[in-house]
Amino acid sequence: MHIPIIDFSTFLDPSSSDGAKLKTAKELDQACREVGFFYLAGHGIDSTVFKDMLANAKHFFTTASHEEKEEIKVKPSGEGSGDDSRGYRVVERADAGYEALDFLRELETEGPPYTKGLGRNQWPKSPSNFRSVAEDYTARLVDLGIAIMKAFAMALDVPEKVFVSRIDQSFWQLRMAAYPGVPKDSDTSKSGLYQHSDFGILTFLLTDEHRGSLKVLAPNGKDWISADPVSDALICNIGDMLSVWTDGIYKSTQHKVLHNSENTRISIPFFFDPNWDARIEPVLGNSDEKSKTEGVNYKDIFTGAIKYPY
Repeated sequence: MHIPIIDFSTFLDPSSSDGAKLKTAKELDQACREVGFFYLAGHGIDSTVFKDMLANAKHFFTTASHEEKEEIKVKPSGEGSGDDSRGYRVVERADAGYEALDFLRELETEGPPYTKGLGRNQWPKSPSNFRSVAEDYTARLVDLGIAIMKAFAMALDVPEKVFVSRIDQSFWQLRMAAYPGVPKDSDTSKSGLYQHSDFGILTFLLTDEHRGSLKVLAPNGKDWISADPVSDALICNIGDMLSVWTDGIYKSTQHKVLHNSENTRISIPFFFDPNWDARIEPVLGNSDEKSKTEGVNYKDIFTGAIKYPY
């Protein structure tokens, strides 16, 4: 399986013709139909932003004290500022292990106390520019996510508003993760993330230079290939909801992390998801035929996916 590299600059250029934009949109469309993963180049984000994000995440995970991490740990909903989802946590399973720091779009609620998913973000105090860099990065990816959804609409020949009206207030999630290094002579690794597909729309992944850690399941359902970082490009994959939205035409692909390096791996996925109250239903296919998939309410899927304690 080949993961394509797609230059998105033409679609972002306001001077580009509709024909040129359609060509780029069709490249995205083909990648989503056949692979479910692609590298996105020409995204308009300066490489210094990537470097700052990775450096700040590494600084937090490798230098923050136990007390500093505990101060912003994820707390259960209904308990003060907790909402089961925002802050620091450690994931430990028989087949996986990593540290994570999660931030999500903030919505107006009646809390505190907060219901699941609707709390307030907890930011590290160090580095001093941690929050400003992360918020700038988030704003850029939200704009990029909207642009890609417009490209999908063009490729699929559906009205832009069908997609944009349900992602214009995207309930995004920014995660910073640290996969611990493992001993050189270890023949098995518990530093990683179990096999899964993402439940949302679109994931943008920024990672450090480690190779061989991210594995993508090939179309034959047996082989795993490495999705290694490509300089100045984001690794992107579509999620289950985009598959629902396109009635299964776009494929959400299984993937996992199996980290075997002696050094810590930093990974920063950004989950571009629908609006909190969005209803996602198939928009393609013959209206006289029964859809392959049923619609879903985003907030129900999100809250069902959040489990506490970790």
